[in-house]
Amino acid sequence: MISATMPQPLRRVAGELLSRLQDGHLGGVVRGAAFVMAIRVAGAAIALLSQVMLARWMGAFEYGIFSYVWVWVIVLGLVVPMGFGTSVLRFIPEYRTKQRWARLRGFIGASSGVVLAVSCAASAAGLVLLYAMRGHIDSIYVLPLAIGLLCVPAFAMTDYQEGAARAFGWVNLAYIPAYIVRPLLIAGAAGGIFHFTGGASGLQVALGALAACVVTVAVQRLLLQYRMAREVPSARPAWHTKYWIAASAPLVLVEGLYMLMTNTDIVLLGYFADPDDVGIYFAATRIANLMAFIFFSLNALAVPKFAELHGAGKHDELQRFMRGVIHAMFWPTLAAGIFLLAAGEFILGLFGAGFEAGYVLLALLMLGFLVRAATGPTEYLLNMTGNQNVVALVYGLAAAGNIVLNLLLIPEFGAAGAALATAISVFVSTVFLAVAVKRRLGITAFIFTANRARARGAA
Repeated sequence: MISATMPQPLRRVAGELLSRLQDGHLGGVVRGAAFVMAIRVAGAAIALLSQVMLARWMGAFEYGIFSYVWVWVIVLGLVVPMGFGTSVLRFIPEYRTKQRWARLRGFIGASSGVVLAVSCAASAAGLVLLYAMRGHIDSIYVLPLAIGLLCVPAFAMTDYQEGAARAFGWVNLAYIPAYIVRPLLIAGAAGGIFHFTGGASGLQVALGALAACVVTVAVQRLLLQYRMAREVPSARPAWHTKYWIAASAPLVLVEGLYMLMTNTDIVLLGYFADPDDVGIYFAATRIANLMAFIFFSLNALAVPKFAELHGAGKHDELQRFMRGVIHAMFWPTLAAGIFLLAAGEFILGLFGAGFEAGYVLLALLMLGFLVRAATGPTEYLLNMTGNQNVVALVYGLAAAGNIVLNLLLIPEFGAAGAALATAISVFVSTVFLAVAVKRRLGITAFIFTANRARARGAA
């Protein structure tokens, strides 16, 4: 029921959303996304509070060191799973539906083995490279980075296991370990260090993060194996490892390029600026990331629907579904952005003295999330319809452009230059992906254009 006292523009938006939720596909996705959203909101509260406490316990300088190291862990930990963190969403449901239990058991064993082997090799190679280049890296980062590299295998396996749990529909097991348990353990370790020593350095908290990563992945693994043993009938594994790697590898290129595009700012800022500036910038990114929760929650359940509708040749339904997803993403994201802008200085102030300087950075970073919400999950739509090469090309160009922009803008404008470079890169890549969706699939992926297209169709 829409209140008659509601302003006309809001009534129009609310009516639009309610009408779209009548669609069976979108309604089911939104209801499921609400549960994912609840987990992410709880995780966001824990993550934000833990980051605030870390900043206060460590101070901007040491917090900047840890933030820089943790970004490297995130980037490597999401890239080294070789795309299996995403391909599990295709193969596990497919083999379950067709009751190909031998292939399912083989895929689970092969994929987890590949992820573990590649992540350990990447960690070892990183340690060798770090040792070889220790004379060219600021000494304050060397040991924390070494500990961070040891975190990579556990982080990568958690990401892979998240995808596997999602593929089985076990949302709790997918999201709670990474978004609730691990941040709590890291904060608890840092709090214990602060309590017993009166301070917490970047190296000490990195060690705490290593312990948290190992505990998280071990417990998640045990629970996942227990549930899979009950869900998957016994069968002799059938191995098609080369095929699975060939199908998964292109996805790691897309994921890696996106991570490069969105994390180059912090990596290069750590090279040009002091840890204090890195810490303030990282705090701004943590707050801006709150806008992505709606996008993330809807994607968790919308992505398989893209493949289903496209595979069935239901183009008109796919267009309606995409429009509905865009509206369900954009308006709540816009509302979240307005709230964060209003409360931004206060939230930044919670991190400690001097963090309010990140308000301008926060505003610039939020623009990227709003633009992405205005076009919806175009990259996932392209990936699920066999157009992942286009996504890789767009993200590759955007990542290269982002590096150039950061190198040009950071020396001149510092952290503001990094935020501006990232905002420009996200904006340009989002526009190109929306154009690709229109040209490749004939799907309109922009909120206001979608409204006009519907109006013309009705006429």
